[in-house]
Amino acid sequence: MRYSTILVLGFFAAAAGCDLFNNALEVQNPSNIPASGLETPGNAQLLVNGAVADFECAAGAYVVMGGLITDELRDATQTADRFPYDRRTMASSDRRYAVNTCIGLGVYTPLQTARFSALNVLSLLQSWTDAQVPGRESLIATAQAYEGYSLVLLGEGFCTMVVSTLDANRERVYGGEISRDSVLKLAVAAFGDAITTAQAAGPADIVNMALVGRARAHIDLGQPALAAADAQQVAPGYVKYATASDINSRRYNRVWQENSATSTLTSLGAPYINMTDPRVPLSFRGDSSVTKVPLYQQLKYPQSSSPIRLAARDEARLIIAEADLAAGDLVGADSIISNFRARGGQGVFTSTDPDTVKAALYDQRSREFFLEGQHLGDMIRFSVALNPPAGVAYPGGGTYGTQVCLPLPDVEKQNNPNFP
Repeated sequence: MRYSTILVLGFFAAAAGCDLFNNALEVQNPSNIPASGLETPGNAQLLVNGAVADFECAAGAYVVMGGLITDELRDATQTADRFPYDRRTMASSDRRYAVNTCIGLGVYTPLQTARFSALNVLSLLQSWTDAQVPGRESLIATAQAYEGYSLVLLGEGFCTMVVSTLDANRERVYGGEISRDSVLKLAVAAFGDAITTAQAAGPADIVNMALVGRARAHIDLGQPALAAADAQQVAPGYVKYATASDINSRRYNRVWQENSATSTLTSLGAPYINMTDPRVPLSFRGDSSVTKVPLYQQLKYPQSSSPIRLAARDEARLIIAEADLAAGDLVGADSIISNFRARGGQGVFTSTDPDTVKAALYDQRSREFFLEGQHLGDMIRFSVALNPPAGVAYPGGGTYGTQVCLPLPDVEKQNNPNFP
């Protein structure tokens, strides 16, 4: 991706005074994005790049927010509006996750913006012709795949959701409140469209990306056989990253922004500091925060430009192991788990007890996908015990709670005519 094109897109969007790329909740008409005429066939690649950039920024914030809610990260600040996530006491009135930009760890508005950006670009691409836009089908498949990933993160991280759409005139149609499973089913459909389009157009990268995404959505939905069918088609060695850059703060790796050699906003959770696994690289800074949190630094993302893995054949293999477990093929699951344990210097794993295999699989996913935005969905899907337990004193005040999914924020209800 040319990062300069992202900057150009941001410049035009700002100059036009439209908030689609900053606040999807306040958009009146997505067709008005560039009043100066940015939405032309000649700018198709630029528009798709902008939608991808919106997702990458939102996904980075989601990785950090999910890490705080789970046991990957610990907040080390004195900033009270950050405490509810780390403490697991989130409320729909909390504004940081709801309306902040991705730079400020907002996740609802940034993810909705990313989804709507992809949706808007799709509507444009589908109204243009192949003659107007060379490689149009590949661009359509890319937008569909990133729409699918926005839906996956919204479905995994939120208790309920609103998914607004565009009508034939490209006017927004407000959605009502739907369940997590309903959102994930929309993700399955988006990925299915991306797979079909990409297979016809030829970009194998998008085919594999969408296969991993659809397998992830299927496993979240409790459909292991369908998940395995997709996962088995992912090409060996495949990997897709959400890119980052030091070009400006919006492009920073958000984990690095929060936890690095130059930032002590967060520390690492207790389970991770004891893993001694090369997949969980870290160091102790030899100090504690003002709230008495021992400061551990992650070393997985050493630079602001370090990319974050989004989809990979390795993820597909662990999804297959989960499907094997669900089907009672413990030998198959054990074999895959053992392969991943070897990466961490652990011994061969063999068990005929489903609960033991499930715990071992969760453990490998925790290590393999450390700070990659997978852990929150895993914690909910595997129904693991909360750590620290509910009722334990929280360093910033109060006690740890039991809230593990983000509530549909009040700002959505206040701006959506479907809510009384």
